[in-house]
Amino acid sequence: MLTTLVISCLGSTPALPAPPPVTSIRSALASITSYENRAETPLQLADTFELAPWNDVPSLDLSARTLQLQDDTDETPSLPTFGAEGSTRWTITGGLGIDTGNTSNTEYGLGVGIQWFLVDDFAFAPALNLWGFSQEGENAFGVGVDLMFQWHLIKGETWSIYGDFGCGLLGTNHNVPSGGSQFNFTPQAGLGVTFDVGQDCRWLVGVRWHHISNASLYQNNPGRDSVLVYTGLSLPF
Repeated sequence: MLTTLVISCLGSTPALPAPPPVTSIRSALASITSYENRAETPLQLADTFELAPWNDVPSLDLSARTLQLQDDTDETPSLPTFGAEGSTRWTITGGLGIDTGNTSNTEYGLGVGIQWFLVDDFAFAPALNLWGFSQEGENAFGVGVDLMFQWHLIKGETWSIYGDFGCGLLGTNHNVPSGGSQFNFTPQAGLGVTFDVGQDCRWLVGVRWHHISNASLYQNNPGRDSVLVYTGLSLPF
């Protein structure tokens, strides 16, 4: 009876579907070889297959104009040329002068000024200075305004040599020199050099003939000539 039940169950079970055909190894290798022998470029092969995830990506613009604009955008702004016409800078300087007629007389100066380049390498350079005078008789201190001109005669990439000249007005609390007057004119001229120290800043070093005289506006006009050595910085405005 058991044998009869087993046979009846097997007879009532539906037949299983046949498995899908399996590609033979030989046919798979033949398919790969056929792709390797095709003459299409990688872009043509990419067109053969639909790459759905990349359909919304814009194509690269490799035109010369686009590449030029990209290069222009990446450029860092260049610093202005030192001494260019129309450029303006400001200066801070300090100096020491020795009276050529009496070496016991010395002068000390500290000032701020402006360099306004009227044309390339030629500047109008007014300055406001505080002065101290150590001299025979009473020492003195005062304020002076100098109206100077600078001409950068020789220029390198990071340095220049200049000449300057001008005249100023000086007022002091005591006579300068002793026996002179409290109001004087200060004609002067000299040579100097500048050195690039970075960030568009220049270090100044110079020497001047510095004259003090009241131009005989007063009864006594002893005058005074000094060799003035100074240094300072020229900074972008």
